[in-house]
Amino acid sequence: MMSETVALKIIAAMPAYNEEKYIGSMVLQLLSYAEQVIVVDDGSIDRTSKIAGLAGAIVVRHPRNKGYGSAIQSILAEARKRDPDVLVILDADSQHNPDEIPRLVKAVSEGADVVIGCRKTQGNAVPAYRRFGQRILSTLTNISAREKLSDTESGFRAYSRKAIATLELKEAGMAISSEIVSVAASQGLRITEVPISVKYTDDSSTMNPVIHGMSVFNRIFIMISERRPLLTFGIIGGIFIAFGIFMGILVIMTLQARQILQTGSALLSMLFITTGVLSIFTGIILSVLVRRMENSLRRNEK
Repeated sequence: MMSETVALKIIAAMPAYNEEKYIGSMVLQLLSYAEQVIVVDDGSIDRTSKIAGLAGAIVVRHPRNKGYGSAIQSILAEARKRDPDVLVILDADSQHNPDEIPRLVKAVSEGADVVIGCRKTQGNAVPAYRRFGQRILSTLTNISAREKLSDTESGFRAYSRKAIATLELKEAGMAISSEIVSVAASQGLRITEVPISVKYTDDSSTMNPVIHGMSVFNRIFIMISERRPLLTFGIIGGIFIAFGIFMGILVIMTLQARQILQTGSALLSMLFITTGVLSIFTGIILSVLVRRMENSLRRNEK
């Protein structure tokens, strides 16, 4: 069953939290496509670790629940020790189909560094609220990374040896999916997508979707401000300037119509405009510093 990918050393990995229901079956399926399977048990209180080990996985256990991002970082650390040609990561709740691993591996073998399993073609298979949230988060991630990807939040991914070695991540939570895209893009790694299927069950996610979405939204916004400060501070500055001009027009209209100078409103208008201008200049300065830092990192890598 490994004939299509026999030339490559493939490791498959899964972050897992209380997945005793699915983990054994998933490990056995993954062993059909990978030399080794790594399961990072993120502080489960059920038999996830025991069942994964019995099924043949290498188990790394966090003493407490640290978050999805921390589990992904542990997977990358373990992969660096084993130096595979391809690292495939997928969710442990059976929503991803291991039989589609060759699609992602093929994309890596053809030159991609980060391959994302795209759920866009699934249409109605993905609940409407998930599609809506995924679209918003993907748009924000694309702004941060300057990419044009359709599904930046998918957990089914493959990484080349170069990506495994160079991705340095910080996010402990779900925003790591977006961080990976942003960091990979900033390091010049090639990112691509391949279509995958997906299956959602009632227990596919234990997180409140609204809380989850807002948490990731907040972290992505912070990433955008760090990686594209001119855009962030420019938008904020533009809003302040527009509001200041609007208030200034009202002051002038009142002065002309009633011969009354609204001093407080005039001062507030000047304050908004000044704040907006300062925000834009702050964005310009930070943008220059970010570019210099990125250029310096690229020179050091060479």
